[in-house]
Amino acid sequence: MTRTPDPKPLARCLGEFVGHIVRAVRTSPTRGERHEVARRVEESRRGRIVLRRTTIDEIEHRPDHPS
Repeated sequence: MTRTPDPKPLARCLGEFVGHIVRAVRTSPTRGERHEVARRVEESRRGRIVLRRTTIDEIEHRPDHPS
């Protein structure tokens, strides 16, 4: 049984937005860049136990190194 996550409150969305901006400012432009292209969460409940699997698909671009 897959359960869709509840919608995020506005304060959470704003916090994530500010976090993305802060991370972008702190990240060195010479390091490889990773872009998350998909995130899937599967969750099932078995009594008092919750089983959750998160799958993240990323693309990483590494700059060429001079020879």
